[in-house]
Amino acid sequence: MIRPFRSEVQRYDPKDGEYSKAGEYVYDHPFLWGSKRTGPDLHRTGGKYADSWHYRHMLTPGEVSTGSIMPAYPWLYEQQINKSITASMINAMRTIGVPYEAGYEDRANDDLEKQASRIAEGLQLEGLDTSSDAEIVALIAYLQRLGKDIKLEKVANNQ
Repeated sequence: MIRPFRSEVQRYDPKDGEYSKAGEYVYDHPFLWGSKRTGPDLHRTGGKYADSWHYRHMLTPGEVSTGSIMPAYPWLYEQQINKSITASMINAMRTIGVPYEAGYEDRANDDLEKQASRIAEGLQLEGLDTSSDAEIVALIAYLQRLGKDIKLEKVANNQ
């Protein structure tokens, strides 16, 4: 979440929507707010860039964003998603108020595998060979989701 000061609000492109608001973080546990702001507000990044852009950006940020001071995250390409803890993670989040529907923990890995396979296949078509179980694929799925509910809500309300 950015602070709503003019200089920070003005850098957002109107086509991407407004800057993120505190209420959008209702299910974030723990809240990750602080006073130091390094980097952009990513809350509207979903769908703004291709999966391959995110893949390359996390591996070599400076080659994708000239002048970037972001570090690379090479371990995301080596480490695998631990699907054995998915159900327990969903149940833990449910205990702190995240509204997962009853029984979702039993089919969550099926959803994960469908989404991960789609992303990995798309990356492979662009010459980026990666496993659907790589953590980078999970991060891409997360980044592509950010802000989607707000965008869908605005379309539904014809805004």
